[in-house]
Amino acid sequence: MAKAAKILGIVLAVLLLFLAGAAMLIQTQWARNQLEDQLSQRLDGRSVDIGSLDIDWGSPLVIRASDIKIANPEWAEQPHLLELDALKAELAVGELLTGNPGLQLVALDKPQVHLSRRADGQSNWSALMSETDSQDKQPSLQPETIQIDNGKLTYRDEALNVDLAFDISTRDDGAEGALAVDGSGQVQGKPLELTLTGAPPARALAEDRSYAVTLNGRLGDIRARFEGEAEQVPQLDGLNGELSLSAPDSAELISFDNPALDVPGFELTATLRRDRQRWALDDVDLRTGDNRLRGSIVAELGESPALDLQLHGDQLDLNRWGVMRLLEAERSGTATREPNGTFEQQAHDLFQPLRRYRGEVDISLDRLRYGDTSLSDLALRGSLDEQQLELEQLRATQANGAISASGTLDLGSDSLSGELDLKLDRFDLGQALGPLGYPRLGTLDGELHARLADAATRLSDTQLRYDAPAQALRIELDAESTDSGLHLTGDAWRNQVPLQFELNTGSLQSLFQEETFSVEGTLRSGESQLTLDGHIRDPMQLKAAEARVSLEGPDLARLDPLTGLNLPSLGRYSLSGQLSWEDRQLRLQSLDGRWGESDVSGDVRLSLVGRPMLWANLHSNTLRHRDLQSTDTPDDSSGEQFFSSEPLGLDALRGRDAIIRYEAEEVIARDVPLNAVAMKAELDDGVLVIEPLQLAIGKGTAEGRLSVDARPERPTGELRLSLNGVNLTPVLKHADLSQVAQDSAGTLGGKLDVAFAGSSLGAMMADLRGKFELAMSGGRLDWLAVELLGLDAGQSVVAALADTDQVEMNCAYLRLDANQGIAALTHFFVNTTDSNIIGGGEIGLGTEALDLAFETHAKDFSLLSGNAPVQLKGTLSNPQVSVVTDQLVAKTVASVVGAVVAPPLAILPWVELGLGEGSGMGCRKALKEFERN
Repeated sequence: MAKAAKILGIVLAVLLLFLAGAAMLIQTQWARNQLEDQLSQRLDGRSVDIGSLDIDWGSPLVIRASDIKIANPEWAEQPHLLELDALKAELAVGELLTGNPGLQLVALDKPQVHLSRRADGQSNWSALMSETDSQDKQPSLQPETIQIDNGKLTYRDEALNVDLAFDISTRDDGAEGALAVDGSGQVQGKPLELTLTGAPPARALAEDRSYAVTLNGRLGDIRARFEGEAEQVPQLDGLNGELSLSAPDSAELISFDNPALDVPGFELTATLRRDRQRWALDDVDLRTGDNRLRGSIVAELGESPALDLQLHGDQLDLNRWGVMRLLEAERSGTATREPNGTFEQQAHDLFQPLRRYRGEVDISLDRLRYGDTSLSDLALRGSLDEQQLELEQLRATQANGAISASGTLDLGSDSLSGELDLKLDRFDLGQALGPLGYPRLGTLDGELHARLADAATRLSDTQLRYDAPAQALRIELDAESTDSGLHLTGDAWRNQVPLQFELNTGSLQSLFQEETFSVEGTLRSGESQLTLDGHIRDPMQLKAAEARVSLEGPDLARLDPLTGLNLPSLGRYSLSGQLSWEDRQLRLQSLDGRWGESDVSGDVRLSLVGRPMLWANLHSNTLRHRDLQSTDTPDDSSGEQFFSSEPLGLDALRGRDAIIRYEAEEVIARDVPLNAVAMKAELDDGVLVIEPLQLAIGKGTAEGRLSVDARPERPTGELRLSLNGVNLTPVLKHADLSQVAQDSAGTLGGKLDVAFAGSSLGAMMADLRGKFELAMSGGRLDWLAVELLGLDAGQSVVAALADTDQVEMNCAYLRLDANQGIAALTHFFVNTTDSNIIGGGEIGLGTEALDLAFETHAKDFSLLSGNAPVQLKGTLSNPQVSVVTDQLVAKTVASVVGAVVAPPLAILPWVELGLGEGSGMGCRKALKEFERN
C-alpha cells in the first residue's frame, strides 16, 4: 500500500503541477496537446491522453479535467497505468498569482491504478520512481482536502505469485472524509482480505504530522491487526502502534524465498515502533497453547546493522513452527555444495557478514523441542560489537547430560583468534544432533580449553571421553599442545576389544590455516600394531588423506571385532602399503603382504560412491597351501565329518560389488597338487562369477568357471572344470612326496559339471547335481587306492583285488552321476597287465555313506581265480572294506557291478595331450586291447 500511494502521489504531483501551469493558458486543443507532451516527457515517455480541460476563473480557481489516461509498457496486461474519469482541483487565486499555488481541494472520480511486475523482475513503475526520487521527501503540492470516489488499485506480481485488488474511497462525512480501503486477492495461493481506515488522506502528506490508521487483515488462516499512527507517509518512516497476530489450530506462514512455515495456533501481541531505520517490537507476548514467550526485538538497519534480541519463555517447539522442515530443505539444497579453501577460510567466509553487525542476544527457555528430542534449561547470552563476538554463556541440559560453553572470537582479524572453554557432562551428541542429520553419534564427556591466536594456538587441560554404544565404540583422549603440534594419547574399545593409541599431529594453526594436516603414530591392540605416517587434506571435511601404513600381528582374524570384517585366520602376518583417500575412494597401493612362507602384492581400491565397489589386482610369488589354513582350525583327525557343516560366510557377498584379479606363480600344496593359479572374480550385488579359473597342475591344466548367487537365503551355484594332461610326478616331488612321484602317479584328465545349493560345503554336497568323469593313464593301483580311500582301506582293497601289493595299471576311468546329493558310480574300470577291475554303487554325499562294490575279471581265466568281489561300506571319512562271500555275490555285487565295459574314446585327449610314447599311453593301449578281444 505504501508503494502504491507513493507512485500515485508522484503521478498526481506531476499532473497537478502542469494543470496549474495550464491555468495560465487559453483553453484550446493546442494547449491540451502541449500539456500532454510535457506530461509524457516527465513520465518516461509514456503516452498521456486528456479528454477535456476546463477552467473556472472564479475564487477559488477550479480546474477540471476528464478522461485522463497514462499508458503502461507494451508488455503489461492492462493498457494503462492510470485511468481517471475526472479530476477537480481548487486553487487559491491569490497564492496562484505569487507563483506558489495553494491547493485547497483535489477530487478524484474513479481513479484506477494498475501495477504489475513480471517474473524477470521488471515492473511498470520502476522508471517513474527513478525519475522522481527527489520529490519523495518534500512534495511540492500538499492539498488541504483529498476526495476519492470509487478508486481502484490492482497489483499483480508474477515473481512473487501475488494478485491483489483494492477499492479506495473517502467517506462522505464532511469536507474532510476519512480514508477507507478494502482489498482482496491471493498471495502464494493463499487468500488475502484487508480493510484499512485512516484519517483524511490529505493529512498523510502534511509534514510533522501523525497519520492515524487502523488495519485489519487476513492471509490464509492468519489474522493481523495494527492500530496506531504513521509518519512521513507514504514512506512510512515512522510507525507507532499496537500489533496483534493470531492463527487457529494450525496455519502456514508464507516465505517467498523458502518453503512455507507450518505454524501452530498462536496469539501474538506487541508494540510496533519504527523510527526511520530502527524497528522495534516491544512487550512481545507470544502464546501457543499453554506455552508463553515474552521479550523484545529491536533491529536497526543501515551501514552497521544492529540486533537486540531478548526472549524468555517456558517452552518453544520448533516442530510445531515448521523450522525442522525448513532446515531439512536447506540441507537438501546444500548437500551437493563443496566448501572451498581451508577451514579458516571457510570460517572467515562464514563470519564475514557478521563483521558489519552489532547486537546483543539474551535467550532463555525452560525447554526447546526439535525433531524427536529436546533440550532443557537453555540459556544463550552473547554480544557483538566492533567485530568482537563474545559468548557469555551457552548452557543446555538433557535427561542425563549437559553442555556449557563460553568464549570470544575476534572477527576483525584475517585469522581465527579467541578463546573457547567447553564443558560436557555425558552430553548425547546423537540425541542433540540427530534431528539435524547426525543420529549415530555417541555421548561426549570432559573439558576442552583452546586459545586461538596468530602466533600460537594451543590446547590445555583437555580430556575427552566419547562413548558410542551403537558402534560399540568408546574413546578416552588426552590432548595437549607441543612445540611441533598436538600430542594425542589414550585408550579405545571397539566391541570390548581394547586399543591404545599415541599420535602426533600438526598444530592447531595448521588445522585451521593449511590445507594439509600431518598425522603419525601407532595404534596397538594386543600383539597387533598399526603404524602410520601421512597427512590429511582439509581435515574438517576429510576431503583426502594419504599415509604410509604398516600392520603386523599374530593373526588377522583377531582384528575382526575392531574392524567389523570377516578376516581370514592366517597366522602371523605383516602388511604394508601406501593408503590414500580421495573422492570417497579408499586405495591401497604398493601392497606388500607376507604370512608364513607366502606373499601377496598389488593394488586395492574401494569406492564408496553409491553402492560400494572393490577393485583388486593381486599377485603372489609363492603361495603355500598350509599358510591358508586357519591357525585355530579344529583337528579333524576324528574323521566324524568329511564335508564341513560350518557356514562358508557367503552372506558377506550380498549387496557388494567387486572385480578381483589374482595370480600365483608358484603354489605349494601337499593335498592339492597345484603349480600355479590365475583367475578373475566379478561380484555384482551378491552374484559371484569366477571366469576364467585357470590352474596349472603338473604339466597339464585345469580350466573352468564357478558362479555363486549369494542373494537367496540358500545360496546356489554352478561349477564347470576340465582337467587335461596332468602328470602329477613333478608336483608330488615338490610336495615332499618324492617316493610316490618316483613310482609314477600316471597322467590324469577329466570333466566336472555340477550345480549345488547351500551355505556350507556339507549342505552343497547334499544338494549336488551333475556329473564327474576322471581318467588315469599309467600309474599303480596301490597308489590310486590309497589316494581315493586312505591308507588302511586302500591297502585292504588292493589286497582283496590283486595278488601283489604293487599293481601296474594301463588305464583307469570312473564316472559319477549326482542327483540331490546321491552320487551314482555308473562306470568304474581299471585295466592292469593281467586283469580288468570294474565297480559300481552309490555315495550319499549328504550322509557321506558309501555303498560300493568292486570285482576283478582276469584276462587269462587261469589267473586270479581266487580273488573275491570287494564291498566298500562305511563313510567317506571312515571307509570299511569287506570281501563278499559266494552266497552274497548275487545279492550285492551283481546289483551294482555289470559287465566289463571299455571307457569312452573321448577320454584319450584328456590323458594324451602331446605327452609322447611311454607317458599317458596306457588308455590307448587298453582300448586297442578291447578292440582285439
